[in-house]
Amino acid sequence: MKHPAPVLEALARRYERRLAGRTGAASRDVLVEVEDLLRDADASEGDLRAVAEQQLREAEQAGILKLEPLHKRDRASLHQVRFSPANETSLFDLLGQSSPKSVRESLAKQFAAASALDLLPRWREGWMTWCERKRVAALTGKSVEPFDRHPSEANEKILALIPRLLAWDGESLVRFVSCVLCGDSKTLESLAVQDRDGEFRDKLRGKLGRLLGEITNGQIRALDDLGILPNPRFALVHGPMKIRLDGEWLDLGRLQGAFRLAEADIARADSVVTNARRCLTVENETSFHELAKLKSGTLLIQTSYPGSGTLKLLQRLPTELEFWHFGDSDEAGFDILRVLREKSGRDFQPLHMQHGRIPFEQESLGRPKCAHWPFYD
Repeated sequence: MKHPAPVLEALARRYERRLAGRTGAASRDVLVEVEDLLRDADASEGDLRAVAEQQLREAEQAGILKLEPLHKRDRASLHQVRFSPANETSLFDLLGQSSPKSVRESLAKQFAAASALDLLPRWREGWMTWCERKRVAALTGKSVEPFDRHPSEANEKILALIPRLLAWDGESLVRFVSCVLCGDSKTLESLAVQDRDGEFRDKLRGKLGRLLGEITNGQIRALDDLGILPNPRFALVHGPMKIRLDGEWLDLGRLQGAFRLAEADIARADSVVTNARRCLTVENETSFHELAKLKSGTLLIQTSYPGSGTLKLLQRLPTELEFWHFGDSDEAGFDILRVLREKSGRDFQPLHMQHGRIPFEQESLGRPKCAHWPFYD
């Protein structure tokens, strides 16, 4: 046969899904109904069927497979194809494709080569052990998630990236780190996005976090743990608040507009006080700024899923404050309310949030109707 045959390609696909094709461990022949193969190849009838059956017979003559008739005396009536794993290479060579065994071997070589990459001494042993586990898993057809099961360029890039991530020193924003390590500001963000609790998680089941955790025995579980941050660690605030730094009071309530307070300053402040009666967290920054214009005397903090800077400030505020959250009236909005309660330890109550409200965005309420609590009718 000079050209690949759809019916043989169908056989190859079925073999790849069987234990023999996936792992190379099975020794029994693979039996497939001829009618199933013809259907898979869209060659069940007419001239296409005749051509497909002829191609099967040619493959049998070449020693690649065996055809079993429905009746021993009727060789023209094909019933089953018997394919031996020993003929794997011959079949895939005929189709001009890499055999499952060669794919597994090439994938294993990717992990073996990665084990020689340079790592910081503290991570070196864990890295080599991890690479060896992945190499063996690749050879035996076991899961190598979240890597591709074939030796892809994407695998190579992530394997090369991990040691450089583990060597990162100091806090930097993710886009800066991505430029330095990947040559592109968005590469890391395409691999990792913020999950619902505001921590870095990967789109593909937390790829980077999972891998870092496996390699470091759980010491590093996310990019945050390496000082690679989605945003600076700060709280966006407006309203009456004073903090005492190095023995001197700073009256932030005198500022006309909103201000960003770094987590480091919140943490090192001798004291954080407010004469506000209420603290209101606001999910969307657009609504936050509209409320800030009112200068209502309510302490406003902008946050969706709270970051570490926002949580640090909430924990330092006086416990006698009332805590309210103004968010979207959708599933995510109420989930943010839940997370705020759990992570801050404050008894947050919902403001202007109603289950099932359409439209659910808080901006749909329009501009605040009055300058004082609760701002809307």
